[in-house]
Amino acid sequence: MNTTLSKSARNKPEPGKTNLRNHFLAIFLLSGIMYYLLDSATDEEILDITRLLDLQSQDYDYFMANVDTVHYTADGVSDYRFQAVRVTHFPNPEYSIIEAPHFMLYGEDNAAWEINSGSGRIELDTQRNQERLELNENVIISGIAADGSPINIYTDSLTIYPEEKSMSSQSNVLFEADGFSSTSTGINADLNINVFRQLANGQLQYDNE
Repeated sequence: MNTTLSKSARNKPEPGKTNLRNHFLAIFLLSGIMYYLLDSATDEEILDITRLLDLQSQDYDYFMANVDTVHYTADGVSDYRFQAVRVTHFPNPEYSIIEAPHFMLYGEDNAAWEINSGSGRIELDTQRNQERLELNENVIISGIAADGSPINIYTDSLTIYPEEKSMSSQSNVLFEADGFSSTSTGINADLNINVFRQLANGQLQYDNE
């Protein structure tokens, strides 16, 4: 049996082809929107966009709000204290995003170095087999200098190994204390002996007043 299609029927696309064409059109439009956002965004906005895409690459399995924990040594002495507005844990790969972290590292004399930042990340350093904290956004380190005077240290990023009480940064660093200030590019710090080492471009300025 021969069937003759009308002109309108011959021109009507098949449903499967219509859905496929709409699918590719949607991908094309989304790609154009992402290109426009990245092309017109500032460096900070691009960082926020890529960070958002990274968070959406996997689902978190749990989160904790208003976190406040204290870690003790084997002798029952306070070792360090960690606080955060929120901790969001991701299982694969395993890491945690921390919001508004507040960290206190205690020395043998019970003196503490206090560290605050806007955000950060906790993950396991497999080479050292211990936790690593990556802090960023307005990192402030407060403590007591060797002469007993208060000192504040400012930087944009900081890596902390709480177990061995060490810190480091590759960013610009500003030291401020009574009577002097100092800048450098990068630091290494051993908080067991309260020693900070400037890595490069160290400059010291005394307050003459």
